[in-house]
Amino acid sequence: MLIREERRNRFQAAILVLILSGIIGNLFGVFLGAVLPEGSLHDFLSKSKAFGLDPPLSVDLWIVSVSIGFNVKLNSCGLLFMFLGLIFYKKA
Repeated sequence: MLIREERRNRFQAAILVLILSGIIGNLFGVFLGAVLPEGSLHDFLSKSKAFGLDPPLSVDLWIVSVSIGFNVKLNSCGLLFMFLGLIFYKKA
């Protein structure tokens, strides 16, 4: 059982690294997009892609209405930081 718990903890830590590095990378990309002058590099860094459930999934049960949805917005720096975060996590 100890091996399963260790694997689960490592998986949870990897997911946390992915989420945090994605957030930091997106913030860095937005900052660079605001600082850089107009051009191809600015367009590459400031453009982001959103995906998820849009519109959210809704279930109406007469008494209760439930809506479930999520939306993830990533830019190129976010993807780069996520990749680098996983590499550094694997080496640690």
